[in-house]
Amino acid sequence: MNRELLALFVHDIKNQLGVLEAELYLLEAEPDRARAHRAHQHCSQLRQRLIAYLTLYAADDRQMSAQAEDESPLDFLHKLLKVDSRPDGAPLRLGEVSQAPPFWYFDARLVLLAMEAALHNAWRFARSDVQIGADQVDGYLVLSVEDDGAGLGAKDPSSRSSTGLGMELCAAVARAHKNGERQGRVLLAARAQGGTKFEIWLP
Repeated sequence: MNRELLALFVHDIKNQLGVLEAELYLLEAEPDRARAHRAHQHCSQLRQRLIAYLTLYAADDRQMSAQAEDESPLDFLHKLLKVDSRPDGAPLRLGEVSQAPPFWYFDARLVLLAMEAALHNAWRFARSDVQIGADQVDGYLVLSVEDDGAGLGAKDPSSRSSTGLGMELCAAVARAHKNGERQGRVLLAARAQGGTKFEIWLP
């Protein structure tokens, strides 16, 4: 397994374990059958994901490569709204998608992991709003994650559990997407209305 894929895998599992830890903490404080079922279900999902990653990434060391397929960006975002690693009560809604293309070629498996990493970063900083969107700009599909937090440079409220790998991993996923001489990239910028906007550009 190459180092980029290993880091991506570990970062994703770290996020999921954080959610599971919170669920078990609540169960310890106040036992509840429905919460116990949800935690057990989350354990099963983590086990399945671990097996899937070990199967997919059991390869010789090489640069990350995207296996692009015809995907609907809107369908992709709707699936992301139901992502199983979303903490209970965390804000998430669909933002601007009016200019999203009907289809695009990208590796949905890799891009999902990158967007989940961006979402977990947004949830750490957001006050009350996190939104995802899609656009088409200069021949690129642009998927975005926006939050209404304190903005770039703000102190990370969960710095003890943060690895700092999120943006690097997102950039690796973006770079794996190529179309001729063009290559994917990520951008992180302050929003005029406050907060931060993450974008992954896919050629």
